Amino acid sequence: MFFIFLCLVGWGYFYLEYKRSSPYIEPHKVESKFATIQNKQFYLDGKPFYPKVINFVVSLRVNDTAMWPAIYVGYGPKGQFGYEDKISSLNDLQAHLNLVKDLGYNTVRLVGIGEPELRDRITGRINFKASYGDNHNYCLYLNNDNDYTKYLTALDELMQAVKNAGLKAIFTTRLFKESQETEINLEKITSHFKDNTSLLAYDFFNEPLYFDSLERKKEDVYYITLKWQKIAKKNDPNHLTTIGLANQRELFEWDPNLMNVDFISFHPYEFEKDQVRNEMYWYSRFVKKPWIIGETGIPADNDSVKYGAQVEFAKKTMLQNYNCGGMGYSWWQFKDVDWNIYHQNFLGVLSWTGETKTSKGEIVNGTPKPVNKAINDFDVKQKKGKCDCLSNYYNFSNNNKYRVTGKMVNENGKPIEGGEILAWDEWWINHHVTTTKADGTFELYSEYSFYHWMIAGPLYDRIRGDFKPDTAFVGKDGIPTLRMGTIKLKKLEVSAVQ
Repeated sequence: MFFIFLCLVGWGYFYLEYKRSSPYIEPHKVESKFATIQNKQFYLDGKPFYPKVINFVVSLRVNDTAMWPAIYVGYGPKGQFGYEDKISSLNDLQAHLNLVKDLGYNTVRLVGIGEPELRDRITGRINFKASYGDNHNYCLYLNNDNDYTKYLTALDELMQAVKNAGLKAIFTTRLFKESQETEINLEKITSHFKDNTSLLAYDFFNEPLYFDSLERKKEDVYYITLKWQKIAKKNDPNHLTTIGLANQRELFEWDPNLMNVDFISFHPYEFEKDQVRNEMYWYSRFVKKPWIIGETGIPADNDSVKYGAQVEFAKKTMLQNYNCGGMGYSWWQFKDVDWNIYHQNFLGVLSWTGETKTSKGEIVNGTPKPVNKAINDFDVKQKKGKCDCLSNYYNFSNNNKYRVTGKMVNENGKPIEGGEILAWDEWWINHHVTTTKADGTFELYSEYSFYHWMIAGPLYDRIRGDFKPDTAFVGKDGIPTLRMGTIKLKKLEVSAVQ
């Protein structure tokens, strides 16, 4: 009996320690009509589900009495709304979502309408961007319950259109640690949609690398996302959660292995040759949480860049994503826009010109590009192949004029594989990044001299520093080399109780 007592006491201690050392959420049996993740795969209605996602920007329109959802104003003819009244706007929105379904997508990532803007970090005051008449940057404040009822009604109309089209939705919101109002907004949204079967997941934040202006400790990010996850699951235990991390560089602050969400949504783009497929290889090796591609794409206008290039990019990245364990694939974005930057303007899967008839006979402004067929035709039931490590994995652009070398180890002197070193030029404008090898060593190449650097490892702290380029060593190969030696990183310690 005494032995059994000791075992029980020991088990109780282990259980409490487990609760302290993990983001413990009370278990909840989720019905099959809601999406779940099992063995790093989505399941829906008891069957495997592979999201083929299009990012779809939604405008919030307001007048003196009502609010309603509409297609993003930039999707309209000549960048303007095609309709002014609510009924026509909703019908137009439905037609666009029906076309999304016709083109072979099964999920939309809803962007814009659910993302509050933080107006004042001191007070935490937020507003939503809306279209009021000709003002498409109108600051809408939800000051009372009546305002929120109108807003939630508009979201209901949006989700009904998603349902009518036979789609699922990832709903993008925005949270800031410095704003309790954003957390209250999350409480309202999750409570409202807890029984909505068209919702796949909530996306807490879009690309903190670019849109979270404050520098944070990696441990702090763990506790920030833990709080958000607890709010969401308390009010809505039925739906999944994610966060949109820009790319591999998020490791230096918003470490994907520290995110308290159900899965990660990565947004890699082709800033350097084959960067997207190379990043997918890194995700497969060093990200322990389930993940999808939440945004990617290359622009094509069939003039400067032919549509065929867009097709080939989609085919290659979809296959690499699938083979590397990505649970879904998402393209940015639905339609071409006029944002005065070529890269942004022509990422759409629908051109800005012409007209298209949906399967239900509706007319939508724009013409589908060939990339849609490539995404639609991709076989998500095929046997998985090899996750390719490309020849330029450690040096995307094959630079060779300047070099930084070193080794990354933990506190016990053991090598850290999959860590990153990021370095900038003198003016903090241009940068390159590389990954440590199995022995912890790295070689970072560039076409210009480096002046500043930052190093971090998965679940390890980060260190910053500066270079003196005139101290570079020039060896037999003639490449000026800054030798950093061995750098020791501290393993991060976090628990479910701060």
